[in-house]
Amino acid sequence: MVEKARSDNVGESVRNVLWAYLSFFSTKILNLVSIVILAWYLEPAEFGTMAICLAILGYFEILSQFGMGTALISTREKVEETASAVLLCGMVFSSLLAGSIWLSAPSIANWYGDPLLADLLPVIALALIVQALTNVNANFLVRELRLKAKLVPDVLRGLTKGLVSILLALLGFGVWSLVLGYISGAIVGAIALWIIRPWWPTRKPDLATLKYIAHFGAHLIGAETINATPRLLDNLLVGKVLGASALGLYSLAYRIPELGIKSLINVAGFVLHPVMSKIQSDPEALKAYYYGALKYCALLMFGTGAAIAVLAEPLVHVLYPPKWYAMIVPMQLLAIAFAVGTINIVPGNLLKALSRTDLMFKISLINLPFFLVLLWLAVPHGIIAVAFIQVVLAMIQFLSHYLFLRSRLDISAHSTFSALLPGAVCAVSASVVAMIAQRVLVADSDLIRLFVATAAFGLAFLVSMRIMTPEIFQQIAQRWIQKAGRV
Repeated sequence: MVEKARSDNVGESVRNVLWAYLSFFSTKILNLVSIVILAWYLEPAEFGTMAICLAILGYFEILSQFGMGTALISTREKVEETASAVLLCGMVFSSLLAGSIWLSAPSIANWYGDPLLADLLPVIALALIVQALTNVNANFLVRELRLKAKLVPDVLRGLTKGLVSILLALLGFGVWSLVLGYISGAIVGAIALWIIRPWWPTRKPDLATLKYIAHFGAHLIGAETINATPRLLDNLLVGKVLGASALGLYSLAYRIPELGIKSLINVAGFVLHPVMSKIQSDPEALKAYYYGALKYCALLMFGTGAAIAVLAEPLVHVLYPPKWYAMIVPMQLLAIAFAVGTINIVPGNLLKALSRTDLMFKISLINLPFFLVLLWLAVPHGIIAVAFIQVVLAMIQFLSHYLFLRSRLDISAHSTFSALLPGAVCAVSASVVAMIAQRVLVADSDLIRLFVATAAFGLAFLVSMRIMTPEIFQQIAQRWIQKAGRV
């Protein structure tokens, strides 16, 4: 019975992740379409200016959330009091941080030598307040594992952002089209969240509840701020040292790996954290669930990252004008970095579920010197060097997580390797087949090359999965038999 319960936990999570990812992926495809269209009308420097705004906003978003949403998902007691505390503290922090952006915007603009930043930053800072208004609603949907419902505001947010940005770009608004599209999407998404998961404070937060979220968030915010450094500090340094045009190329090189892989990270996190929180009192079930989640996440993420890396050249040639071709190699490296880095989502959510955010903070402190030094050394050598360092940093992050879990939670090297092996073998095998297909094919059309390489990768990956993880196909077959029997 215990083994069956563990298997059910893993199986249910895999189904949730797969379903949510497929639905979420359709939204991200629409987002990618808007970016591709915008790339034909906007210059790399304009995307670079927007990337600086988003990097600055990214740090402030982490600070404004203070890990409070995660505390709401993890708590087992005083749920309503915790929710009220999250709303109250979130509004206070977000307002203060938005105000600090407004005040510092002229100085930031002077430092980058870009006067537009003085006007753009105060506008995009409004997103902090909008997000704080719906933080509780969003985290209740995650806590309740209502991923289908949560996708609706995500879809509306992405569609609004894309449509507004494209319309304004066609009207000649330049970088303002990106900023105003971003804010429009945030507002529409917030309205949809309030409609789909309405919530109003019903109980005042007591001192004990405020202390709980403060203690929970204090370590988590430090860990998340440090862990965000590779994906935010690189943008800030590239923009300062190499200029807005180089940052524009780097930021768009980030987009396809981010849309394809990071979206999967977000969906996996929605499932892993609440499920792990529910079974945290059963160490053996939690450990079995951890290895199962690591296995299936690696299978999905390694495969997605490898596909993007192999298909990057024909994909960029098909989607973008020649002014963007310099982003191909950085995109390949960033896809690998994302694929390696995403496996940290599993140990990270395990520590959150156990309320061991202090360990997350310690791990992040150990990683911080590597982040700062390696990025600082790489930036002067160009965006390819920065992208390569992202791969190195992703490996460092995983190694540090493993070492801490091994010493404190009895996570073994053999079981970890066994969980990661199927994903690695499938990704490598499919990549080799796709690269051979591209070399053998003699065609002048990039679209044909892309189609053939994609088909070769997909077929090889499925064959490798059939060999390495036959249980997946057995589960699918059993489900079809059950459905057929009901009919």
